[in-house]
Amino acid sequence: MSRQIFIVDAYIVDANGTFNSMSGYPKTFDSKNYQGDVDKAQRRAEGDFSDVWGAMCKRDDRMIQTVTLRTVDGFQMDRKTVGAFAEEPAAQE
Repeated sequence: MSRQIFIVDAYIVDANGTFNSMSGYPKTFDSKNYQGDVDKAQRRAEGDFSDVWGAMCKRDDRMIQTVTLRTVDGFQMDRKTVGAFAEEPAAQE
C-alpha cells in the first residue's frame, strides 16, 4: 500500500509588517487516515488549500498572503500569493 502526506501551509504579513503563520496551519492530510487512499487525502488537501486561498482573496488588509500545498518530501504541488512588500524610497544624495 502506498502512502503520501500532503501539507497545506499559510502565511501572512499583516498591515504592520508582522510575519505570521495563519492560525491552525500547517495542516497535514495523511493517506493513512483515509484507509490508504492517496487520492482522497490529496483531494482533502486541495480542498483546504482552495478554502484558504478563497479566504485570502477576500482580505485587503494584509501586505502579503501565501498558501502552499506540498508533499511531505518537499515537492511543491501548488502555491498562491497575493501582495508584495512596498518599495523602499530611493535614497537621495
